[in-house]
Amino acid sequence: MAAPTQVTIRDLNGTWRMSKTLSDDLGPSLALQGMPWILRKAVSYATITGKLSQTQDDKGITSIAIQQTASGGIKGEDEKHKLDGAENIHGSLMFGAQHVRSSWLDVKTTNPLSLSGEPLDPYLLQGWLDEEQPGQPGHITVNVINERAGWKADQVWGFSNIDGQRYRIAKFLVSKGEEIAPVRVVYEWVGRE
Repeated sequence: MAAPTQVTIRDLNGTWRMSKTLSDDLGPSLALQGMPWILRKAVSYATITGKLSQTQDDKGITSIAIQQTASGGIKGEDEKHKLDGAENIHGSLMFGAQHVRSSWLDVKTTNPLSLSGEPLDPYLLQGWLDEEQPGQPGHITVNVINERAGWKADQVWGFSNIDGQRYRIAKFLVSKGEEIAPVRVVYEWVGRE
């Protein structure tokens, strides 16, 4: 189901399901990250659901916790994003140790930079709905580096219009050396508890 207008980047609380029909094929990006073929195949068949909890501390720093499950109630990997730009180490059973930075992003600024200090690829900056409020960036950026496996991923989260419907989107650009794999993941709104 499309996201209701009252659900915004400033309030993502609720349950979201990855749309297999609207999302791009994850295979090339997962292969670049070193995921074995059999696991990539399993991911392609699974329905991934995430329960998002978005909070703000007394200093105004936003945190987003994501509890993921796959088809059949199989527990997926949890994610935690503190939108302060500081580096955190995320341990992943699938990908190992990852250096993760998350922050707010204004896609309308001239030449926005990733959290690693490099210019963001235009692919990540295009196709978004303009839902920014004055003085409040309307997107989230995440930078993930896996030093051991030699890959990095820049992400931008926001909302886009697909066939006249508003959806939450995460765009990824995974790179390893000279190879890159762009992918758009579309999330359908399930609801709030």
